[in-house]
Amino acid sequence: MKGRGTLTQILAATGLVLVCALAAASVVLRAWPRGGPAAAARRRSPGAPVAAAPLPIARVRGVLTPWHVGIQSGHWQIDQLPDEQYRLRADTGGQWRSFTEAAVNKEIAGRVVRQLQDAGVMADLLPATVPPAYDADAFVAIHADDGGGTDTSGWKIATPWRSSEASRRLRDDTARAYSQVTGLPEDRYGVSYNMRGYYAFSWTRFEHAVAPTTPAAIIETGFLTSAADRLLIVDDPERAARGISMGIIAFLGDLSRLPSEALVPLAYPPMEVAVDNSALRYFPEPDERIRTWLPAGTRVRPVDQENGWTELVVWRNFRVFGWMRDSELQVPPYADAPP
Repeated sequence: MKGRGTLTQILAATGLVLVCALAAASVVLRAWPRGGPAAAARRRSPGAPVAAAPLPIARVRGVLTPWHVGIQSGHWQIDQLPDEQYRLRADTGGQWRSFTEAAVNKEIAGRVVRQLQDAGVMADLLPATVPPAYDADAFVAIHADDGGGTDTSGWKIATPWRSSEASRRLRDDTARAYSQVTGLPEDRYGVSYNMRGYYAFSWTRFEHAVAPTTPAAIIETGFLTSAADRLLIVDDPERAARGISMGIIAFLGDLSRLPSEALVPLAYPPMEVAVDNSALRYFPEPDERIRTWLPAGTRVRPVDQENGWTELVVWRNFRVFGWMRDSELQVPPYADAPP
């Protein structure tokens, strides 16, 4: 992801406190159309989305009401997950020799919380268990990866399947800052189905999950199995944390300018592939790497739209996902048929 050349300069010149003060200038988030007619037209093609949750109550953020952020330390106290998530209690995370993912996550997450608090943000350090319908201005789950004996290196970040515009801004701002601060490469093609379907995002399934209008992301800070990555996430957790906290603070500045509509995740109607052997790509670019080819008639569920492209998952095979041109999709002929 491309970084803004000015981000590092601004943060270096002003420090976290001043950046946060600018982000926390008293604002009211209101509902009004986002993006104008062009954006509205983009959202209508090929299938018009609908709001997946009600608009949040307007919030005032300023000196007397600081920003509120949740930082989850992945796998920490996972054996204490509530009964509705009992199947996940044994998932203690990756390990490399004496280093456990849970311990590495905790070192970084604790520092992110402290850095945010030093900048005037109200920040919670959360274990694996998320408070019911956790409502905050941002939620970031911190994890580390296990390459399974490979020499794979790099970080990656993802939003929920049903992402709001605010969640995508949180992802992009955090990615930009983390890349600049840490210097680690991005594991560009490594975002997995499990990251997008992370249990803490699953407000439709679990009570113990973030509220639907809480901007959310999950970051894999690096690979425990990579010597290069361990130099950061194990030996220099303060710098890894700074990359995340700076990204969150940059996002809070963006959030102060977003309408409340941008906090609402969208749900898209089912579609199907209209053109035989359509390319499903990793990213919405014509020259981007192809994940697979889909035959005409394949049923898919869109999750996002951008500049003539639709991000989708294959129906009943949700581990296959990617981007396809809108021109290669259609509303199924049976979609409007009477029951």
